[in-house]
Amino acid sequence: MEENQPVLSTPATPATKPETRLHKSMRSALRWMLVAIVAFGLGALVIALTLYFPTRQKLDTATADLESANASISEKTAQIATLEADNETLQADLASVSLHMAVFNALSDVRAASLAVAADDYAGARLSLTQASEALDTLSGLVAADQKDVITAMQQNAAQTLVMMKADLASAQPGLYLLTENLVLLENNLFPAR
Repeated sequence: MEENQPVLSTPATPATKPETRLHKSMRSALRWMLVAIVAFGLGALVIALTLYFPTRQKLDTATADLESANASISEKTAQIATLEADNETLQADLASVSLHMAVFNALSDVRAASLAVAADDYAGARLSLTQASEALDTLSGLVAADQKDVITAMQQNAAQTLVMMKADLASAQPGLYLLTENLVLLENNLFPAR
């Protein structure tokens, strides 16, 4: 062998230090931490995609539905208030019409009794005057407290006229006339011309 031949030498590389156990365990721990962070991030992403966003959409839909329902409730409440006001007005009108009808019934019965007396029909006069007394009883329950005394006086007048009718049919005519006049006055007081 020749010794003169140049020996190819490889460039000198710095010698690497052998890894210590601490470095190995730190690198291993760092890798595991990186894997844990990535896994946590992926888990958070999966949770966000599968749970949070659909739930958020449902919440937005429910909120919109709730606002719509609240608007509907407000509208229905306003309609109810309007209907209640209309109902009160109609109830007052019904009470007024019922009162007016009761006055007309009593007046009609008194006039029928007066016509029966003029025709010398005792049975017709008695029946009509009895019906007038019943109409006055109904009227007594419908009028205001300040009119009750007037109705009571008319009821007493009807009872006296009925007694007078038994004795003499013609003697009942002044009582019937008074009842007619009082009922007309009552109607004019309760329902003045509009």
